[in-house]
Amino acid sequence: MIRNRWLQFILDHLIWFILILVVAFFTLRIGGKFLSSVTLVNVLLHASVLGILTIGQTICLLSGNFDLSAEGIVSLLTVLAAWLMLPYREMTLAQAGGVGWELSPYIVIPLMLVLGTLIGWINGVLISRLKMNNFIVTLAMQLFLRGIAYVISLGAIMPGTPKDFNWLGGGRIGVVPISVIVTILLFLAFEFFIRYARFGRELYAVGANRDAARASGFNPERTVIKAYMIGGLMAGLASWMLLGRLEVSTPTLGQGMTLETVASAVIGGVALSGGSGSIMGAFSGVLLLSVVDTGLNMMEVDPFWITGIRGLIILIALLIEAQKSRIRLGVPASSIKISGVGS
Repeated sequence: MIRNRWLQFILDHLIWFILILVVAFFTLRIGGKFLSSVTLVNVLLHASVLGILTIGQTICLLSGNFDLSAEGIVSLLTVLAAWLMLPYREMTLAQAGGVGWELSPYIVIPLMLVLGTLIGWINGVLISRLKMNNFIVTLAMQLFLRGIAYVISLGAIMPGTPKDFNWLGGGRIGVVPISVIVTILLFLAFEFFIRYARFGRELYAVGANRDAARASGFNPERTVIKAYMIGGLMAGLASWMLLGRLEVSTPTLGQGMTLETVASAVIGGVALSGGSGSIMGAFSGVLLLSVVDTGLNMMEVDPFWITGIRGLIILIALLIEAQKSRIRLGVPASSIKISGVGS
């Protein structure tokens, strides 16, 4: 029994040891340049948009659900924001202008956050109230939203977002990007919120056993809707940050980030089956992926190898999760099912 507790503790915190080993490896291969303040800022900058999306994904996973719609929200909201703020110009094959309304960023930014939250609410209602499969619903929503983004932009880029809009993604306080500060504060705030607020207890209870949560007086349907609303809000915030950093909108923004958010959460110890994991654990997963990407790029490794290495990291994370489940439940590893597809 004591042995299992020690193994559980080691597996729960293994990600931080792996992160230290990865940093040590790149330091030995690259030298002191890897530990420079410039590299550290670049790692955190790379982790900022992914980190905010991962917060939303983690909360949905804790409730026992996937959210595959986040990258579709990013695609739509970045295109819509540029379309509303930019002046009209004749469309070419390469560039497009806005609708000509030239709305203030202080109108567009709240609109992005509200729309992101509304899309999350729709996801939650379809899944929890209408009992639709969460995997299929959010995947379909992703495709639908990206399709609208292509319709608005016709696949062209929209450059030149206003300076007042760009401060979250491109602004700095000294040498530290504002996006990095905001991301770290959000992780700390949500870690505290999930750990100590009633909603956090509901989230873990619903993810672990929905029937038991209902018997305990919780409302699983309402909890799932709230989880998706938070996920949508985080996607709206990430959209603002990403567009502000790039200053150019295109419907492909956010593409492929869904798998990265799931990978970051799982690497950080969040169970795909729900009810287990933490926000700061997911943060460690985001950091690991960002450190690996930065280190391999500095070593000028072929991008195809980088993709393969990321896949290997995810497989190892799934293996660790399976062992954690086996130890926690006290059953053979062959009987463990890692599944978060059910509603």
